[in-house]
Amino acid sequence: MHSKGSIGNLDLVKKINMDHTIKALLKHRPISRARIAALTGLNKMTVSSCVDLYLQKGILVELGTTGTSRGRPPTLIDIQESAGICVGVDVDINQFTVLVTNLSGKIVDNMTYPHTSKDPHVFVRTLSGILADLQTAHAHRLLGIVGVGVSIQGYYNLRTQVVDYSANLQEWNGFPLLEELSRRDPSLPIYIHPAPYAGAMGEIHFGRAKSAEHLAYVTSSWGLSVGVYNHGELFTGSTGSAGRLGHSTIHMNGKKCTCGSRGCWEMYASVKALYELLETTPQEKPFASIIDGLRGGDAKVASAVHELGHYQGIGLANVINAYNPKVICIGGLLGLLGPTLVNSIWSSLREAIPARFLEQLDIYCSDLGVLGVAYGAVSLVMEQLPQTIIAHALA
Repeated sequence: MHSKGSIGNLDLVKKINMDHTIKALLKHRPISRARIAALTGLNKMTVSSCVDLYLQKGILVELGTTGTSRGRPPTLIDIQESAGICVGVDVDINQFTVLVTNLSGKIVDNMTYPHTSKDPHVFVRTLSGILADLQTAHAHRLLGIVGVGVSIQGYYNLRTQVVDYSANLQEWNGFPLLEELSRRDPSLPIYIHPAPYAGAMGEIHFGRAKSAEHLAYVTSSWGLSVGVYNHGELFTGSTGSAGRLGHSTIHMNGKKCTCGSRGCWEMYASVKALYELLETTPQEKPFASIIDGLRGGDAKVASAVHELGHYQGIGLANVINAYNPKVICIGGLLGLLGPTLVNSIWSSLREAIPARFLEQLDIYCSDLGVLGVAYGAVSLVMEQLPQTIIAHALA
């Protein structure tokens, strides 16, 4: 007869084995049982037991055999993509984007909504309604909505789960965003991160930086911020406000910033700065028109982007000196400025930093475009997917 302690230990070991199995599959999918065993160090019988349970629960699917030079061809296994959906929400200053993907990250839907009010309670009510509609529309899926990731501009305190400060959404300052969203639907897992952190994770999960161990992600929808990723972890600081490099001073006694200081990096290198250089506004000239002008050879736009890149380089010199990243990814709207921006950044960096510190550095604009941060919000859900899957399999 087993004691309760023995049974508890067996249950724990089973969960650990299931965790190793599903994480290996999600990282290397599609994959065979034998390959999972080789990657995890588990024996083949243990892996087969875990995989068979996931198959019985409808979470995994067998794809068939793959060619091999000798012996029995291995059967490839993959996630059942349609078993559930992940929701990523990118909260910007004037609008928010809702990105819906299947379990492998393929887009199911993509919607953008204007903020009808600066009141965060209005946003919570609106988003809750959207999520309720998505729950109804996807009720036929085995797991339904597996989670909701929310990315917010400004400084979100990861310890208290409160919006500490947003210069451009000051009505949100002090707002307990997670508490208010969770109160509307306690059954939905919700994860919230600041935009630069989410953007960095989106680039790691879905972009060109999948193999990067050291990444600095620079994003600007209006202000400017940096997310730093190192060896599988985000550098967030004690409360989650690390990355406020948009408010580092690059011009003593320079332009007055919304934060109250002067000469902040974002006053010279953000989307806001680009509009000031072009002497226009988003209402008069949508960002898409700026991109069209850049591609069409508009000299004024090209000159403004070149100057923007010069100041980007000055700020990025500080990022390189502080964090020594292997990769710098330019995301958000800035990422749409492409080679013109990157070439200007390089020119500025070569004047500021000795060449030997730039030799191994890669700087590029994200291929994820304006959805980069929304993809990052989805990645917050993906990070928790193994636990969600295990809980369902054991239910």
